[in-house]
Amino acid sequence: MDRETRSDQDGAGEAALVAVQQAAPGLARTLDPEDATRFAAALEALAPNTRRAYGSALAAWARWADLQGVDALTASPFAVRAYLQERSEEGAGISSLRLTVAALRKAQALAGAEPTAQDQVVTDTISGLARQAHAPRQAYALTAEALAVIAATACRPRVGRGGKLESSEQARRRGLVDIALCRALSDAGLRRSEAAALTWDSFARWEDGSGRLTVRRSKTDAEARTVYLTPASVAALRAIRPAGAHGGRSVFGLSAASISRRVRAEAGAPTHEIMA
Repeated sequence: MDRETRSDQDGAGEAALVAVQQAAPGLARTLDPEDATRFAAALEALAPNTRRAYGSALAAWARWADLQGVDALTASPFAVRAYLQERSEEGAGISSLRLTVAALRKAQALAGAEPTAQDQVVTDTISGLARQAHAPRQAYALTAEALAVIAATACRPRVGRGGKLESSEQARRRGLVDIALCRALSDAGLRRSEAAALTWDSFARWEDGSGRLTVRRSKTDAEARTVYLTPASVAALRAIRPAGAHGGRSVFGLSAASISRRVRAEAGAPTHEIMA
């Protein structure tokens, strides 16, 4: 191989690795010049929109893997399964989850890593989530009767995940958040992700005791919308607002997945029946 050809390969390899590192830190591996050139050629063969979509999916996966202390490129099939399930609970669609798996499979193939994303565990996980996504859903509503029961029982001490019974104060704090959360979901018809994204500057109390929530733009709603809150919901929200809380602070301080679990615990609603 002459010097000029090797120089061209080195440049292509560096460009490929830089592109991968920028898209998803933790996915790049040191490749020799010839492998790096093949890597670059494979990336260039993808349509621009596909490259961007893969890059975005891999970046999200790499951030999650880093938080879990997992190598993003060689993660076990069980780690990939956990990520897919968490994303599904947060409201990600099956097409988005399939894209993530396709992107990880491509990255592993290009880097010559063990193809853990090809494992049957991952394939079965995607199949199961796809069936859930297409299964008929029964409508579930937090009715006035259900809200009354929640208000009466939410602040009772419960046994936590560690098997320890809550103190009276812990139960009171958790219960007040659960009551406010369920009332807001009932009044506003919020998705889990929308409830998780609410901040105190989204909330306004009116003179008649009612209130309004401004729900920001989302992937399904191009414009922000304003929704009505009953006086009971306003009172429940005011009861959980910390003194001096700034407007940008999260109202509930919970992820979409945690909101799903909390509402399910209070009202008995199956997770998939709570709005994504």
